[in-house]
Order: sequence, then structure tokens, then C-alpha cells
Amino acid sequence: MANVIGPDVSFYQDDPETPQGIDFVKMKLSAGYVIIRAGQNLWVDTDFKANWREAKRAGIPRGSYWFYDSRVEPKRQAELWVQQFGGDFGELPLFADFEETYNGAYKGWKNWYTFIERVKALVNGKEIGIYTGYYYWRDNAPNAATQTAELAYFHQYPLWIANYGATQPLVPKPWTANEWLFWQYTETGDGKLYGVESNGIDLNYFNGDLAALKARFNLSDVPTDPDPDPDPDDGTPTGKMYRVTASPSLKVREGPGLTYNSIGLLYPNEIVEEIGANSDRTWLRVRKADGSLSGWSFAIYLQSITTTPPPVEEKKYRVTATPSLKVRLGPGLSFTSIGSFSFDEIVEEVDANADRTWLKVKKSDGTLVGWCLGTYLQSVDNNPPPVVYKKYRVTSTTLPVLDAPNSLEPSLGTLNFWRDRRRDRCKRRSYLVKCP
Repeated sequence: MANVIGPDVSFYQDDPETPQGIDFVKMKLSAGYVIIRAGQNLWVDTDFKANWREAKRAGIPRGSYWFYDSRVEPKRQAELWVQQFGGDFGELPLFADFEETYNGAYKGWKNWYTFIERVKALVNGKEIGIYTGYYYWRDNAPNAATQTAELAYFHQYPLWIANYGATQPLVPKPWTANEWLFWQYTETGDGKLYGVESNGIDLNYFNGDLAALKARFNLSDVPTDPDPDPDPDDGTPTGKMYRVTASPSLKVREGPGLTYNSIGLLYPNEIVEEIGANSDRTWLRVRKADGSLSGWSFAIYLQSITTTPPPVEEKKYRVTATPSLKVRLGPGLSFTSIGSFSFDEIVEEVDANADRTWLKVKKSDGTLVGWCLGTYLQSVDNNPPPVVYKKYRVTSTTLPVLDAPNSLEPSLGTLNFWRDRRRDRCKRRSYLVKCP
């Protein structure tokens, strides 16, 4: 009997520096199925939706797995996993991957139970399986001698076992020696043969031949899905412009998917206009400025731009601190000072923290940009009103002059009782605000 071979894939099989992704048409020449990673923890695999869609278009039977992570509540992981399918759960089981060693708050088989039960409640009868290794399962699952009833619960789920460099896989209880559905027998398969960009790839055996695979998963007719996102547009310009970021080039295809023929190339920094998109906007239909090429390109390599950006409202402020106002790396007194603005200097806002107690501002010539206390920045228009000074008398024997309210930094100096107030300015508001 010839066991049917199929790979399992994730974003690790896709080189992020290239625009093409996995070639599932090429994979189909050597694989009878593929099992696709959906995510881990609360992180969705960045390539999952594209891989799920493209494998279906190529007509490859699909399974999925989720890497269970003990650091996150099980039900939340289960719900996030199921949300990714949009009702299309594929042709093979959904595998709960139990192999992690993070030692989180949700470790152990009782939390595995919670995870699987939540998935089961959400997938309306879809078959669920378990991926694991012999020793990991033996050491972390219910004890085979003292927790037989608890261990028996997991027997209802088909097993995908990992065991490299063996002639037969080691199978843990409650399954029997030949009671495995898939066997991951290597992690060093020929990646190029299976259409991926990584040199190596995980490969698996199905416990049976092609006829058994088709019978087990009712695959007598596995339809391809050449265009699940038909082009809804008529090629009308949208006014949405994009810059090409792929290097050395970005392929333009006849349709929204890697299975469609390439009809031309776009080059880095070239500007194109959107004239359509598939339903989840992972592919955009674009047209060159001169109209010489139009077609579909992978959206991840198209950076949105606007040809005529809207005017930015300038917010300008006058510095009211004397003799100067420190500029810091971040919005707080704990951040390092990188310079200062002079009293009465006009600066422009470029950012603000949530409660606008700190503003990020810049000098008019752009030579200094940083964060300042909003208390000492007075909003102005293009024709600022004259400054109105307020005069105060020093009532204490000596009055320290600080850089900012409640500052922990050393005093900048002191003001003395009866000192000539016309020549001094103080920042400590409880005593002096401004003195001429």
C-alpha cells in the first residue's frame, strides 16, 4: 500500500521579501492534500486566508491546525480559529495542535478539553483531530493508569502523530499502534518540489492509499474554485492610487489569485490606480497610468497613496515658559531633554498624547522636534494677540525656580523677598506666573 503524501504549511513557507507566495498548482502535482496552519495564541497566521483560498482554487483537499498556547484562555483561541473560515471548514479535519511548553496559566489536558469542546460547539459537526508527539502526550495527557476515563475521552478524535526518522510511528494511548490518521514523518522534505519558498517542508503520510483517502473524506469529486471572489466591477476608475512596493517586480495576473496567468509586471515605486477588488481586498485590480496594462495584483505589495493630499490644519503655539521650555524625547518628565524653546517662540503641533497634557511640537525651521508640557504652550493664530503680563510680589524669604510644576530636577535658582521683579520671571504658578 502506498501512503498518500501531503505537506503541512504556514507563513514559514512564504518568503516575505517576494510577492508570489505558495504555488499550490505546483504542489498539487506531488501532494494528495495539504494541512494549513491557522494560528497560535491570539495570532492568526498572516498567510492563512490566502493559503486557504489558493489551495481550494488548485483543487487540493485542505485541513487546518491551530497551535494551542497555554498562555491564553482556551475558548478565546477556539473562537478566533473558527472565525477564520467564514463557514468553509475544508475537506479534512481541524487539528488541535498540542505540543507547546510555555507553562502558561492554561496548561494541561483539562484546558485541552475546554479548547476542543468550544471548537466542537462552533463547527456544527465538522470532524476535529489531535496533533501531538508520543512523549509529549504521554507526559501531559491524562495518566494511562490512573485516569483511564479521562484519557478515553480523547480517543474519539483521530490522531495526527509526529515522529521523525522512524519506520513506524510511536503511538500513545488511548490510540492503538496503527490507529493514526496522519503521520508527520519528516520536517526536511523538498520544499521546491511542493511549490513553497522554504528549502524544507513538513511531510505527512495518510494511513492508506489514494482510494482510502477519497473514501475517508468523501473526495470523489473535489471541486476547484477558480474564482470565489468574482470581479464585481466594470473597470471604472476609483480614484484610489497605489505605489508598488514589491522588488524586483510585481506580477499582474488575469484574475485574483496565484492560479491565474501572469500578463505583465509592475516595478518598484510605479503608481497605479485601483479599478476593482476581491471581497476581502487581498487582491486589487489595478491599471497603469498610461492604460497599457491592467489586471490583478497581490494587495500586500500595493501601498495606498493620494495624488492630492488634503490640507493639514496647522496648529501653532506661543511658548509661555520663561526663560525657556524644555523639549523631551517623549510625553513625560522622565524622558530625556533634547533641547529647549525660548520664551515667546512660535512652534507648530505635530502630535499630542491622549489627554493633550503633552504636545509634540517643532520649530518653524524644523531643526527641533519633541514633546513639551501643554501648560506652557498658548494657542495662537497667524496674527497672535499681544502678550498680557501679570505681575506678582514674592512673599517668601526665598522662592525656588523650577523647570516644571512638581519637577524632581534641581532648582534652576531662587527669587528673593523684595528682589526687583521687573527683571525676573518665574514658572512656579503658585507664586509667580509672569513678571516683566
